[in-house]
Parts: sequence; structure tokens; C-alpha cells
Amino acid sequence: MVSLNPQQKIATEHMEGPMLVLAGAGSGKTRVVTCRIANLLQVGVPSAEILALTFTNKAADEMRTRVQEMTQQYVLVSTFHSLGARILRESISALGYRNDFAIYDENDSLQLMKNCLAAMGCKNEKGLLKSIKVAISNAKNDLLTPNDLEGDFRSRTDQILKDVFIAYQEKLKEYNALDFDDLLYLTVKLFRESKETLEHYQKRWSFVLIDEYQDTNAAQYFMTKLLVEKHNNLFVVGDPDQSIYSWRGANIQNILEFEKDYEKAQVISLEQNYRSTSNILEAANGLINHNEGRYEKRLWSDLGAGEKIGVYIAPNERQEAQFVVEELIRRTREEHIPLRECVIFYRTNSQSRTFEDSFLREQIPYVIFGGLSFYQRKEIKDILALLRMVVSDSDFLAFARTVNLPKRGIGNTTLVKLREAAEETALPILALVRKLLNREITTLKLTKRVEEGLKDYLGVIEELKTLVKEERPIEELVQKAIELSSYERVLREDPESLEDRKSNLEALISKGAEWSQERENPTLIQFLEELSLKSGLDETPAHDSVRLMTLHNGKGLEFTLTFVVGMEEDLFPHINAKDSLEALEEERRLCYVGMTRAKRYLYLTASTYRFMWGISKVMCPSRFLSEVPEHFLNRLSEEVEEDKDWVEESGFRVGTVVFHKDFGKGIVKKSYQTSLGLTYDVEFIESQTTRSLVGKYAKFKICID
Repeated sequence: MVSLNPQQKIATEHMEGPMLVLAGAGSGKTRVVTCRIANLLQVGVPSAEILALTFTNKAADEMRTRVQEMTQQYVLVSTFHSLGARILRESISALGYRNDFAIYDENDSLQLMKNCLAAMGCKNEKGLLKSIKVAISNAKNDLLTPNDLEGDFRSRTDQILKDVFIAYQEKLKEYNALDFDDLLYLTVKLFRESKETLEHYQKRWSFVLIDEYQDTNAAQYFMTKLLVEKHNNLFVVGDPDQSIYSWRGANIQNILEFEKDYEKAQVISLEQNYRSTSNILEAANGLINHNEGRYEKRLWSDLGAGEKIGVYIAPNERQEAQFVVEELIRRTREEHIPLRECVIFYRTNSQSRTFEDSFLREQIPYVIFGGLSFYQRKEIKDILALLRMVVSDSDFLAFARTVNLPKRGIGNTTLVKLREAAEETALPILALVRKLLNREITTLKLTKRVEEGLKDYLGVIEELKTLVKEERPIEELVQKAIELSSYERVLREDPESLEDRKSNLEALISKGAEWSQERENPTLIQFLEELSLKSGLDETPAHDSVRLMTLHNGKGLEFTLTFVVGMEEDLFPHINAKDSLEALEEERRLCYVGMTRAKRYLYLTASTYRFMWGISKVMCPSRFLSEVPEHFLNRLSEEVEEDKDWVEESGFRVGTVVFHKDFGKGIVKKSYQTSLGLTYDVEFIESQTTRSLVGKYAKFKICID
């Protein structure tokens, strides 16, 4: 049996009623959730009545595997979106959809919105399309319909948003497709509109467990609340101090107000950390204590004090990268740390470039974590789209993507005509094509070449449909889709990437075989659904390489050697958080998450100058550096003094705000060399006078405030 500390034991033995487990970083929350499931099974709760929810396929797979190893029983452990897909597959007919719907990924959704925008006669100017996509996604996550947006119109863009939203939803329904957000949005709609359906699922799952509850958005919150309202056997695990996803709809109030939402809820804190040394934890505690919106808790560890946190302020970003790479080489060699146990965290993706340059120069293998997913590669998406047409006659986006692969003479003009004809006749696209080829519809004239192309394409689809009816293995269906469509002709259009892309398709065939072996009754619909829910974060690079990633992508991971870089005002905390206390607190939580990924060695670095937005800027050290208690830090650069509110510089750009101990704050108006050294003309704010002062004697400091 798994050993548990006293707090973990109380949580796992909790039976009926709501419970909130405040699980600090590295406190064994997955262990608690799995042991609680095992305990429920042990006391006689049927496995089919237990539902566990989390946020990534990787976390769900890990938890499911642990439960099976502990109990030899299968329990449904799922992401929220996968659960939504499961419920909708069974019950979506109540909303007027067919249950063989396709699930559109980000690119498919964007393409459909683009079509809707074009049909309205609007141009995609100044990122209009992407802003509309974000707005529609946010609206769905907040459970808003197009009509709910009525009162928010302040500009023509707002009206366009509503019109695109309406047209987009109509097209999705016409194509019998859902986007990623619909998996939650429509599930809640289903629960609210069909009492009978809701009661069916309330009876099915009498115990619900949720991991990472602080990351739930409005749709997930209401989906949960409706599911458990009969029995309130809700067990949630989370940490407000690690709530970092407000930009994608997560609402920290869901966890902070749990006791208000669920009467007689029990709350217990897990504070013992099994990951990091005491210096790292105490430093992180000191930082996060500056936040107001949180439950009070203090992480502790019995792994020893460990080293202090290294702080390095570099003259520029190139030297920052050089320091990081040199320190990484030294540490990995001296401590025998595998490269995969090393990570560089940054606030924005664009910061990776200087580190990539340094790694390439030193010939150190690295991987950008959360980069382009295997399932987002063109050849993979092409074959999966072809297979989508095998299970759905209505999916026009999949049709448009694949009908001319390889080239069959069916261009954009023909596609527009086919789409318009499908709309006019209210026919699924493949049904329309069949009627056109059989001369049952004569209003649309096709050239002989187009007819031949459509006939060839339809033949491929029909042959694959026959194989599906014969229940051929998934790997055979994937292989036949590649062969029958003559997809190798598409690959040969780019000889340089031919072998790589062929290897990717071979990997897709292997994926089909592995996936089938893991399931009792594998179907093509299930296979396509699962792959559509995959993300880049679910793929772990196999080779030994340094991980580079944004701080947002680091959630749930841990590393022996950790660098948090670019710790400067307007970069981290981000400039967008400048005027909002809530946003600033989330940035601080993001820093806390980065720091608590470290097991043994942690470095915080920054640059004095950074090339941003096309110009070299003077940067001020992040306020987070001054919020970490000094006695946990090891200052590794001479530029940083103990007075953490100011940083000395060897040279200032025009426009820099500086501080002089006698004259106060001033703005550098001019810098030039004299016989005495670097000299500045500084306009002092309080006295409104300009003075010429020699830098090495004046001892200016940059003003952070």
C-alpha cells in the first residue's frame, strides 16, 4: 500500500460530501486522488460510479494507469473535453446533431471562421480573424450565446463578431462538426435543456473527483455543478497559488469560493513538499506571500536546505544566454545531471532564440517543449481529414482539404460552387457529389476533368467505408487511406522533406496499431476523436535534451536544474499586467510555479539591456527578484547590490530614468565621452534643472518605480 502522511490520509479516507484539498506544489496530489479512488473501491463503491477529471491527456493516462495498478479495476479518468465528447456522442441528438460529428481543431475552426468572414464580404484586416476567434472561444467558455453579446457593441468589429459567431455556429451544425470549446459549451447546454439527460449522468457518476480545480473555467464549473447537484460527492484538489491560466478562461474564484458553493465542505491543506529543497521552497513562499487572493499555507520539505538560488544580472541577453549555457554545462558534468532534467523557462516564446543560438553553437541538444505537435503536421492532418470523410458525409472542411490531394483539377472556384450547391439543396457534401455524378442534380455544370476527379475521390472514400464496415484494424485503415489516395504523390511534391514526412505517416500507422491494442472495441470514430483532443504538451521528447519552454507550459513538471530567465519589468511581470492588481498577482503566481519546478538547483537571471521591438532597451530587474527574501539568494553578478530597489549600470541610454542621492530622480538627455569618462546631461525632475555629471563619480542608479 502507498505510504501517506497524516494530511494525505485524512483526504483519501474522506467519504461523502464536498471536500477541497489545497495541494501545494510537489505535495503528492496525484497520489492523493488515486488513493482516494482506491479507497472508494475498497469500501464497495462500483468502479462505474466513479469519475475523475483533469486537464491533459497525459495526466489522465498517468492517473488511470496508477489506479489500475493499485486496484486492477478500470475507472473513468478523463479530461473535461474528452468527457464532453463522450457525453455528446451518446446524447447530442437532443440538440439536433448526429452522433457521428467531427471535432475541429484550431486550424479547422480558424478556416471555417475565415470562410464565414469572407461570405459576409469582410476583409481580414489587422488580425480581425484571430481576435474574433479568441472572442468566440471566450464567449463559449463563459457560456454566452451570440445574442448574449448584444449589449457589448461599441464598434463595427463587435457587430461583425456577433454575425460571424452566428454564421460559424450554423456552419458547424451544417457540417455536423463541433469545435474544441463546443465539447464543454454544448454539454452544459444539453444538461440545462434536457432534465432527463442530466439525471441519467447524475445517476451514472455518484462520486466525482477533479484535479487542478483552480484551472476550471465557467463552462467546467457549471458542468461540474450540474453533475454533482444531487449528491454533492465532489472531491477537488488544487492550489490557488498555481492558478495561471486566466487568459484561457480559468477563474481563480472557483477554488477560492468553494466553501460558499458547497455547504459543509471540508478543507484540508497538503504542505509537505516531496520535490524541492528547503531554500527553494522558502524563497517561493516569500514571493507568493505578496499576493492577497489566496488560501494561507506554507510549503516545507525534509530534503535538506540545499543550495541558495543563483541570481545573475547580465549586461545583455546574449551574455545572459551564455551564462545559462555555461552554468548548465558545468552543473550537468559535475553533478551528472541528464540533459532532460534541465529546463529553461521564459515568459514569451520569442525569448528562446538567443538560447537556441547558444545551444547550437555549443552543440547541446535541446527541444522546444509545446512546439508544433506531431498531430499538427500537414501530412498527419491530411490523412486524418481523409478518414474523417469516411465517417461523416457532412464535413466540408475535411472534404475541401483532401479532395484535391493529389491534384484532381478541383480548385477553389469549384469548391465554392459545391459548397453553395450543398447549402441550397441542404445536402451533406458527399451526398451532393453522388447526386451530381448520377445526374440526379443538373443545376450545377461540371467539367469532365472535375467529374473524373470527384469520381476518383468518391471511389477512395467508398472503398475505405467498406473496410470500416468489415471492421478492419485501425492501422490497416490508416495505411489504406495513404495508399488508396495516392498520397505519396503529394509527398513527392517536396523531395527535400519526403523521407521525414513518410516517416511521420509510418508513425501514424504505428499509432493506430498501438491504440487498437489498448482498447477492447476500437472504432475509427474513437480513434479520430482521441487524436483530435491531443496537444503538443501530451508528447514527451524521447531523446536526452534540454527543455526550453514558456512558464505556462511548465505546470505539472519538475527538473533537477531550473533556470527562470528574462526576469525584468515589462517582460516578467509582463507589460500587460502593469495596470491590474489581479493580472500582477497572476504573474507572481506564474513566477512561483516556475520556481517550484526546481528540485535541487534554481537560477533566476535577467539582462540590463535587451533588444525588444526592434530597439535596444534598458531593462529594470523584475520586482519579483526583490520580493524573494535575500538570505535565500546567491548574487552571482557584481552589478547587483544588496539594495534591491536599484541596480547600478555602467552606461545609460537617452530617456533612462535615474536616481542621484543628492539631486533625486532625473532623465538622461544626452550621453558622451569626456576626458573624465562617460558623462551625462541629466534633467532632474524635482528641481527642473539640467546638470552635466560624470558617471563614475555621480554613481547613478536606475529607478525601478
